[in-house]
This record gives sequence, structure tokens and C-alpha cells, in this order.
Amino acid sequence: MFSHSKSEKLSNDNVFFDFVKGIVIAIIVSLGLVVLFAFILKGFSLPDSVITPVTMIIKALSVVLGSLVAVKGNSKGLVKGVSFGAIYIVVAFLIFSLLAGSFSVGLSGLLDLLSAIACGGIVGIIKVNRKQVA
Repeated sequence: MFSHSKSEKLSNDNVFFDFVKGIVIAIIVSLGLVVLFAFILKGFSLPDSVITPVTMIIKALSVVLGSLVAVKGNSKGLVKGVSFGAIYIVVAFLIFSLLAGSFSVGLSGLLDLLSAIACGGIVGIIKVNRKQVA
């Protein structure tokens, strides 16, 4: 009844694999920056008040870099970017919660989700609307 063309199937497969690549890159960036930040915290006596803003910047940077890899094509940049941001936050939450040994969802989790969605959406819009350089 519903037939999907081969090109549509390949396109969907590519979107999936582009998202997986983007998520892997974003998680690697997050883990690397968190480890680096932990060493900085250990080496310098920084106040605890710097932890939340720095981790938010790390997550935003990770979403931006991952979105640049994940969002391809010349349409649906907002949808792809928002989706990427939401998926990244869920995956990052699960990984970092497993590493910490505790799962806790609160207001900060909601703020992380909204920030990641906003970052991903903005990058998605910019990425699909920028002029292609030959």
C-alpha cells in the first residue's frame, strides 16, 4: 500500500547514521571536556559556583559540534537540530548518571534539555540555510 523509494530509504538511513556520528562526537567532546575540567578543579581552588555554568557551556559546545555533524541536507534544519539536542541530552544524562552511580532529574535537567534544544535548533537552521561554498 505504502511504498518507499530506495532514495527515501537511503536518505532515512543516512539521517540515522549522521545522528549517531553526531551523538558519538558530542559525547566524546563532553567526556573529554568534563575530565579536563575535573583536573582544573583539582589543580586550582575554584569555587563550586563555577561548576554549573562550565558544565552548561560544555553541553552547549557538545551540542553545537554534534549538530554540525548530524544536520545535513538543505531542509528541516530546525527539526533535525532540535531532535539532535534532545537526543544528546537524554544520552548524555544516561551516560553521566551511570558514571555517577545515581539518576536524578530536576530543574537543572529541564534547563539542560531546553538549552540543548535551543542550541541544536539554532545550529540546524544556520547549517541548512548557509550558502554552499563550491
